[in-house]
Amino acid sequence: MKFRQMKSGLLNARSLPKPEIFDVIKDSEPLGPILTYQFSTNQRRHYEELSRFPEGFIVYGDALCSFNPVYGQGMTVACTEALTLGESLAEGSDRIGRRFFRAAGRLIDIPWQIAVGSDLQHERVEGKRTAQVRFVNWYIGRLFRSANRDPVLATKFLEVANLMKAPSTLLSPAVALRVWKS
Repeated sequence: MKFRQMKSGLLNARSLPKPEIFDVIKDSEPLGPILTYQFSTNQRRHYEELSRFPEGFIVYGDALCSFNPVYGQGMTVACTEALTLGESLAEGSDRIGRRFFRAAGRLIDIPWQIAVGSDLQHERVEGKRTAQVRFVNWYIGRLFRSANRDPVLATKFLEVANLMKAPSTLLSPAVALRVWKS
């Protein structure tokens, strides 16, 4: 790694609101060069809508749906797809593609809405911003800022971001009240 890049990164880390981050990395040695990811979009293919698909084959993982890596949901979704595939296979191999794609489509819906809705916060992203999308993005932005000071909100946010809880939990009265008071 070039010294200039490393020094720049340390200066950026020093400006973070939590000085502990800088303290942890200031004396560390990089394992390799700084790398960036090249694929920064979400992509979904709706195989469940096909009228025909070759028998005995399936599409799985990123070939079915891939997420911008910034959201950190791709591997979790692939793991849940694997569990769904196991459940589909337990019912037999007849029409496995159709059954699996239908079930996988339903489980992808929530993380897909999270990712696409989050992307719509950025002006350069094309897409329809309904009143609902604008409200949810405003609310999540406020919740996210509040979570920096409130460990309960931080936990609730991470549970949803990591697909452990449904997004609707962030709109529960108890959470909304904490967001409002912050």
